[in-house]
Amino acid sequence: MGHKESFSKLVKEAKKDPDIIGFFLNGSRGKNQETKFSDYDIEVVVKDKVANQYKDKYKKKNKPPFGFSVFSISEFRKHAEIGSPFEWDRASYTHVKAIVDKTGEIQKLIDEKGKIPKDKVREYVAGALDGYINYVYRSLKCFRDGNPVGARLEASRSIHSFLDVIFGLEERVTPYYKYLEWELEKYPLKKFPMKPKDLIKTLLRILEDADIKTQQKLFSFVEKVFRKEKFGFVFDSWEVGSIEFLIKTFKR
Repeated sequence: MGHKESFSKLVKEAKKDPDIIGFFLNGSRGKNQETKFSDYDIEVVVKDKVANQYKDKYKKKNKPPFGFSVFSISEFRKHAEIGSPFEWDRASYTHVKAIVDKTGEIQKLIDEKGKIPKDKVREYVAGALDGYINYVYRSLKCFRDGNPVGARLEASRSIHSFLDVIFGLEERVTPYYKYLEWELEKYPLKKFPMKPKDLIKTLLRILEDADIKTQQKLFSFVEKVFRKEKFGFVFDSWEVGSIEFLIKTFKR
């Protein structure tokens, strides 16, 4: 039996099993972005009372290319919450559709995990924006001090914060980098007016050698956009001299 047939059999079993509430694919296959190397990352959500039993059951089935993550419904409701140790896993749930959803709750939970909650957006974006400013500032200071290695490493750290900022503004989770180009093209950002190709080109230029002019140009653009979005208080919390250093004063 081939892998597709084996997976279809698992789906049929999940649909018939009264203790299984939800069943879906995560990872590349869950986003229809699979390659010939992609595994079947399967998530199973079961009733609370049988969770341990099903974790043991599916543990025995964990053989490539099939991998299983089993949650009780109570566990799944809390999984990957903002601020939790598994917050990093929120990106897994973007653009994922439940194959089995017997209560109608599973898809709602998947959708919630794949975005930033409305009541947390402002705090989330403000924190990421402050981090972005900090890393760019540190990068340029390293250049000033004759430390190109430090400058490049700090610049690379700034990129993750930058992406959290521009995606978070739209209540979106920063995608795993392997999906970044695809997501920017298929689901364009609405509030950050930079074309996907230009954005990727800018990020790759910064990663190449932390080019000062490119960093400063991007920083200025970010400041313009986010002051308009009422995040000027983040920039204003920095000393005036620090911001001037970032966008005006320092020249390589």
